[in-house]
Amino acid sequence: MLSAASLLSGNNFQKISDFAKVMKLPIVNISTYHRIQRTYLVPSIDQFWINHQTSRLEDYIGKDVVVLGDGRMDSPGHSAQYCSYTFMEMESKTILCIITLDKRMTENKSTNLEKACFEKGLKFLKDAGVNVVEVVTDAHVQIGALMKKNQYANIRHSFDIWHGTKNLGKKIIKISQEKGQKNKPLLEWTKDVVNHYWHCATISNSTEEFQTMWYGILHRVVDEHEWVASYEREDVSNIRCNHGPLPPDRNKAYLEKDSDAHNALRNIVMDKRLQNNIHYYLNCRSTSDLETFQNLILAYASKRHAYTPPVYRARNRLAALDHNNHLGRSILVKSDGSQRWRRTYNKKSARWSVQPIKEKKTYCHIPNLVRMIVTMRLEDNVGMNQNVVLEADDPRRLSKNLAPVAPPPTQDIVETQKSRFVDLDKTIDYVYEDPSTNQS
Repeated sequence: MLSAASLLSGNNFQKISDFAKVMKLPIVNISTYHRIQRTYLVPSIDQFWINHQTSRLEDYIGKDVVVLGDGRMDSPGHSAQYCSYTFMEMESKTILCIITLDKRMTENKSTNLEKACFEKGLKFLKDAGVNVVEVVTDAHVQIGALMKKNQYANIRHSFDIWHGTKNLGKKIIKISQEKGQKNKPLLEWTKDVVNHYWHCATISNSTEEFQTMWYGILHRVVDEHEWVASYEREDVSNIRCNHGPLPPDRNKAYLEKDSDAHNALRNIVMDKRLQNNIHYYLNCRSTSDLETFQNLILAYASKRHAYTPPVYRARNRLAALDHNNHLGRSILVKSDGSQRWRRTYNKKSARWSVQPIKEKKTYCHIPNLVRMIVTMRLEDNVGMNQNVVLEADDPRRLSKNLAPVAPPPTQDIVETQKSRFVDLDKTIDYVYEDPSTNQS
């Protein structure tokens, strides 16, 4: 039970073992824990997730579904070993599929992991009978190229508007810091430009309509609130801002028309790549709920610990079970019936924000999962000392380790790493000569 509780709660057994030593508590050693984990815990979690997933998928078989997709690496940078890719149904926020792959399955190239996971997950949903009509991801180059192929012609690909506006804001901040102080006035308009892009994506139904509104920011920042469209439109020739009367006490300085700052903004607004990507944002989709789930995965699969492939997969599935079983939690209210809020401070934006306080999690799935684990142990007639057979798709069948070359014998490595202060053959002969003896 201790071993099961350690894994199901997302804890690291080594820390629990250290805690027990301090408290003088006798518990199983780490080798026994790994045998229990391998023999009973991981298989039970896998089967429990499959049963849960099958039950959830039945609600979407044969229906048109919009899914959100996002990948997560197990470590930062380009040295990741694992990638987990999650598909979430947009309306209910239910996780339909979570795929984990080891980089040994992509020729030891971690940069190819996210695309491989995405492709495998989309195929799984299709084979399960889910009619995916739209998939929303970040602007991943490999996934974008994949979705342009004929096999995905009937699936619309959209980009996450939050990532899109975030990158837009970064560009504005970067260009505002160039050319000394000439572009600095643009910095004050960063939030307005980003919000305007989001607004365009919210109400536009076509690329042309989006462009008409988007170009308007070039007039808005120079105090022009009505202008003539620069290209032909059948419905209207004069365009104006949608906002109401501006407050008389506003103190934000407008940009000077055709100034360095205004021209810098024009280059961003008219950027060719940004124009070509407009159609990805017309539905104004967001994967923010998936970003929240990625943080939940950290509670079960920390980036500071290493896991075998089956354990890493099981820990990701535990996070998905946690998420799905706590959807729709009620928001707590005060005695007067008003909603309760929690204040949070963001250091990066230097702003306070509030979030509703929801009722505590019940973890109603854990007792059933524990029951399955205990039942598997009681019905096992072989025990934990049985031979371990790797799964057919276990990446350790491809290579025992992640290194591109096989490891030499340990003693050979010890010999090559012997200090020159121990190995006299590697010391440098050095003779000290007193400079005073060379003086004539």
